[in-house]
Amino acid sequence: MTKNQEHTKLYLSEGVKLLYNNALPGILITFITSSTLAFSFLNSNNLYTKLTWWGLMMGVLIIRIIDTQLWVKADPLRKGDISWIARFSSGCLLTAAIWSAYILCFYHTFSTEEFTATIVILSAMAGGATSVLSGNLMLSSLYNIIILLPMSVLLILQPEQYRVNLGFLGVCFTLTMIISSMKAARYIKEAILLRYRNQTLLERMEKTIKRRTQEVYEISHIDALTGLYNRVSFLSAAEEIANRYKNNREKGFSIFFIDLDGFKNINDTLGHDIGDMVLISLSARLNDFYRQGNLICRWGGDEFIYLTTETDRHLTWQLAENMVTSLSRPILLDDQTITLGATIGIAVCPEHDTSITRLIQLADIAMYSQKGKYPERVAFYNHELEESLRRKITLNEALRYALDRNEFRAVYQPIVDSNGEIVSFEALLRWHFGGRDISPAEFIPLMEQSGRIVQIGNWIMEEACRILSEMLKLKSGISMCVNISIIQFYDKEFVDNVNNLIDRYAIPPHLLHLEVTESIIHSEQHTIYQKVSELQKRGVKFSVDDFGTGYSSLSVIHNMNIDFIKIDRSFINNIENKGRTIVQAVKDISESLDFDVIAEGVETKIQVAILKQCGVHFMQGYYFSRPLEQGAALHILAAGHALCAAN
Repeated sequence: MTKNQEHTKLYLSEGVKLLYNNALPGILITFITSSTLAFSFLNSNNLYTKLTWWGLMMGVLIIRIIDTQLWVKADPLRKGDISWIARFSSGCLLTAAIWSAYILCFYHTFSTEEFTATIVILSAMAGGATSVLSGNLMLSSLYNIIILLPMSVLLILQPEQYRVNLGFLGVCFTLTMIISSMKAARYIKEAILLRYRNQTLLERMEKTIKRRTQEVYEISHIDALTGLYNRVSFLSAAEEIANRYKNNREKGFSIFFIDLDGFKNINDTLGHDIGDMVLISLSARLNDFYRQGNLICRWGGDEFIYLTTETDRHLTWQLAENMVTSLSRPILLDDQTITLGATIGIAVCPEHDTSITRLIQLADIAMYSQKGKYPERVAFYNHELEESLRRKITLNEALRYALDRNEFRAVYQPIVDSNGEIVSFEALLRWHFGGRDISPAEFIPLMEQSGRIVQIGNWIMEEACRILSEMLKLKSGISMCVNISIIQFYDKEFVDNVNNLIDRYAIPPHLLHLEVTESIIHSEQHTIYQKVSELQKRGVKFSVDDFGTGYSSLSVIHNMNIDFIKIDRSFINNIENKGRTIVQAVKDISESLDFDVIAEGVETKIQVAILKQCGVHFMQGYYFSRPLEQGAALHILAAGHALCAAN
C-alpha cells in the first residue's frame, strides 16, 4: 500500500468515527427544529400533509439513532469500514431531502412568518452541517446542495423580484457552504494526519522497547566485554529488589542512568578496539562504587545503569557526583591519554515510580535533559523534564512542515546611531504554531540539531534581502543584519546562495551584514574562514553576536576582519555597575582592532546615556523599538524620525 493510499484509508476511517461521534447532537437538533417548524404553523388545511412530513422525518431520525447505537456497539476494528459511511450518508442525505421537501411541498401555503422561519432554519441546518459533517467532504457538500439548492431554484422561478434575489442569494450561500466544507475537511485531514503521526511515533517507541526487550532475552546474562550485569540479569535482579520494596523489606531504591560524553568520537577517530578498551577501563571504575545490595549494569553501547538502595537525595547526588569525577579522570592507554565525561540521570523509588522499567525510562529522560549542560552533570527526574521531551518531539515534527505551511515570518528590529537615527535593521525569525508564537530560544536549537536551519536560514536570508531592497528605495545606505548559524557555513552552497540573493535583489554587498555567534571561533576554522573570506571579498560585512557570553578570542576576531561586535545584553543590563567597565574595555579594543561596537538589549534612558559616554557607535533594544512587522518597519523608515523612545 502506497503512502497516499494509506492516508486515504486513514481519512476515511477517522472520518467515519468523526461523523458518528457527532451524529446524536445533529439528530437532536433536527428533531427540535423539524418539530418546531411543523407544529408552529399547523392548520386545518395542511394538518394531514404536515403530520405526514413530520412522521417521515421522525422515522428517518429513529433509524439513524438505531444505526448510531449499532456503530457504538460494533467491533472497534470494524468501525472504520466503508459500509458505515454508506449507511450514515444514506440517513443523512435522506434527512436533507425531507428538509428540502418541506419547502417544495408547502411553499404555496407559506405565510410571511413561516417563509422566514423556513429559510432561517434551512440556512442554519446547512451551516451546522459544514461543521458536523466535516469528516466527509462529499457528504457535507451533497447535504448543502440538497437542502439549499431546490429552495434557491424555487425562489428564482417566482415572479416577485425580492424572492428571485433571495434565490440567487441562496445559490451563493450554497457555494459558500461548499467552500467552507472544503476548508473544514482540509483542516480535519491535517488534524487526523497529525494525530496519526503522533500515534505512529508512540507505536514506534513501543516497538523499539519491545525489540530491545526481546534482544535482552537472546543474549547471555553477563556482558562479555565489561563483566558487568547485562540487561537480562540486571532486570531480573532489580525486580527482586522492587518486590522486596513492595513487601516492605526495602525502604526504596534509586536508579542512575549513566551516559558517557564523547565516546562516539573515540570509536570514530581511534577505532572500536580503543573504544572497547575505554569501556573496560571505565567499567572497572564504576565497579569501585559497588556495595552490597547494589547493582551495576552495562545497558548498551556507552550507557550504564547503577541501582543503589540509598534514597536520600543529598547522598545519592553526592554519589553520582563522585561517579562523574571518577569517570572524567584521564585514561592512559599505551602512549595515548583519553579523557571523557559522563552525564547521570536519577529516578527514585517510590518518589517517582515503583516500576523498574518506568524508573529506567525516567532516569534516561533526566540524563537526556542534562546532556550538554555544563558544569552540572547530574539531574534528578521531574515531570517537567518528560513534558519538555514530549514537547521537543512535537515541535520537531511540526518544524518539518512549518515552511510549507507559511508559519514562519520575519520581523525587523532597528539599530540606531548615537543620534537615534536608524542605520540598520536586524532580521529576526518568528514561528507561529499551535495558536501562539514559539520562542526562538526553543525552536532554533531544534532546527540546528535536525539540520533544518539550512533551509529555513536560506528562507529568512531571502526575506531579509527582499525587504532590504524595498528599504533602500526609502533610505539609501540602510543595511540589514541576518543571523547565521554555524551549521549554515557547512552547506557547500551557502556562499553561492548569498551571492545569488545579492544579485537577484540588486543589493550593495556592503549593506548586507551577517551575524555569527562566538561558537564560530571553536569550529573548523579553515572551512569557516574560507567562506567568510569569499563573502568579505564580495563586500559583505560580518559581526559577532552576543559578544562576551562565550569564549571569545580577540586574535581570531582580528584575523577574520570582523566589522562589528554586538555586546551581549547581560552587560548592558548591568552597565550601571561592573558592566560599564566591560563595555568601555570593548570600545577601547574596537579602536585598536578597527571594528565598530553595537550595544544590544538597550532598554532605559540611563543605559543610553552611559553608552554615549563610553563612545558606543550603535545601539539596539526596546528603548528604541521592539521588532517590527514588515509594514511597520517600512513605515517607520519612511517617516524618517529619530528613535528616542520605545514605540
